[in-house]
Amino acid sequence: MRCPNCGYDFSEGYLCPKCGIDTFVFLRTRNLSICLYNEALEMAREMDLSGAAEKLEQSLLFDKNNVQARNLLGLIYCETGRIANALKHWIVSTSIMKENNPAFGYMDFLQKNAREMEKYNDAVIMYNQALLYLNHGSDDMAIIQLKKAIDCNPDFIEAYNLLTLCCIDEKNNKRAQHFVDMVLKKDTKNPKALKYASIINGGASNSSRKKAARSTENKEDALQKTVPVKKTDSAPPIPRYKRKEKKVGVLEKKDIISFVLGVASTAIVILVLIMPAINEGKDKAITDLQTKVDNYAGETQMSPQEVLAMRTELETLQNENKRLRSEETKQANLELLQTAVSQMTDGDYEACVSTLDRIETIGFSDEDIAKYNSLKATAYPKAADSLYTKGKSDFLSNKFPEAKTNLEATLKYASTENFIDDAYFYLGKIAENDGDTEKAKTYYEKVINDYPDSNQLVNVQNALSQLPE
Repeated sequence: MRCPNCGYDFSEGYLCPKCGIDTFVFLRTRNLSICLYNEALEMAREMDLSGAAEKLEQSLLFDKNNVQARNLLGLIYCETGRIANALKHWIVSTSIMKENNPAFGYMDFLQKNAREMEKYNDAVIMYNQALLYLNHGSDDMAIIQLKKAIDCNPDFIEAYNLLTLCCIDEKNNKRAQHFVDMVLKKDTKNPKALKYASIINGGASNSSRKKAARSTENKEDALQKTVPVKKTDSAPPIPRYKRKEKKVGVLEKKDIISFVLGVASTAIVILVLIMPAINEGKDKAITDLQTKVDNYAGETQMSPQEVLAMRTELETLQNENKRLRSEETKQANLELLQTAVSQMTDGDYEACVSTLDRIETIGFSDEDIAKYNSLKATAYPKAADSLYTKGKSDFLSNKFPEAKTNLEATLKYASTENFIDDAYFYLGKIAENDGDTEKAKTYYEKVINDYPDSNQLVNVQNALSQLPE
C-alpha cells in the first residue's frame, strides 16, 4: 500500500517503514477531519457561523493540513469581523498548498483594500478600549467606542454582543433586542446572542423565548427597511450612563428641574446683558474721573482733599471694574469647560481639545482646575489618535496639505503614543515633497535622535541619505 503521509509504497503491516506513521490511524483521523468539514459547510450554509467555526476548529485538530477547512474557517472569521484570525489561517493554508489555493485570492483582495483593513484594525482598537472603559466603570464611554467600532466594521459580532450586554445593564431591552437581532441575522445560533435573548425575554413565555432564539429570517425584510446595516443610530438611542438617583423629597423632580433652569436662565441674562452694561457704565465713569484728574494741573478751584477723594473714587471704580470683568471672564471659561465636557461625552475629541485650548483657568476653584486637568488628560490622547488616523489616511491618499495639518495637530496633543515617530516621518516626507529640505531633515533627525527603536528608522535613514546636501 502507499503511505498517505509520505507516499512510500510498502507491502506489509500498517506502519510506514519510511516515516513511521500508523497509516490506519492517519486515514481514520483524516476522514474524521473531512466529515467535520462537511458538517461545518452545511452549518455555514444555514448561517450557523458559530457552530461551523467550532466544527472547523475540531476538524483542524484531527488534520492540520486540511486546506479546505482552514480556508472556510478564515472566511467565517472574516464574515464575523475577526480579520486577524482569518489572515492567520489563510497564511498557514498558502504555506501548505502553494498552487491553486483560493486563500491567495482572499489575501490579495484584502491587500488591495488597505483602507478597509485600517478600519478593521481601528474597530479592534476601539473594542479593546471599550473593554478598558468597562473595567473602570465608564459605561457611557465604552458604548461610544463600541458604536464607532461597529461603524468601522459592521460585521464585528463581538462588538454587537458587548453592546447588547451594556444595554441590558442599562435596562434598555428594546435597544438590546435590536443588537441581538443584528447578530442573529448574521449568525443564527450565536451562543452569546441567544443567551442575551433569553435574558431580555426572561419574563416571556417559553414559546416567546424559543422564537427569540431561532433564526430571524422572518424579520429580515422588516430589519432591512428600518435598520441600515452600516449605521447604529437608526434604532432607539442608547441612554447615557446614569447612576441611580436619590429620591426627591418634598418637591417633584420636574419642579426642581424647572427651578434650576430658571436660575440658569437668570444667570445667563445677568452675564450677557446686565454685566456688560455695568462694565460699560463704570468704564465711562473711570474715563470722566481720569480726565478731571489729568486736567487738575491747570485747575486752581479744587482743593487737595477734593483731588484725593477723586483719586480714591477712581481707584475704587477701577478695582470694581476689574473684579467684574474677571468674574465675567471666569463665567465664560466655565461655560467653555462645560462645553468641552459635553463634547467629550459625545466622543468629539477634536472639538473638545479645541475648546480646552481656549480656556483660561484664572479664578477657577480647585475643583474646576482638577476637572479641567482630568479632561485634558483624557481628551488629548484621544484627539491625537483621531488626528493621526486622519493624517495618515490623507498622506496615503496623497492629500498632503490636509495630512500636514492633521499630523502637526497630532504632535500638539500627543505625549507618549507609539505613533509619534510615524507622524514625524510622514511630516518629513511631506516637507520633502514641498521642497523644504531643511524641515524634512529636522523631522528625520528627530526620529533618529528621540526614537531609536522606531519602526520607521530604516525608512528615515534611507530618506535622509537621499536628501541633497
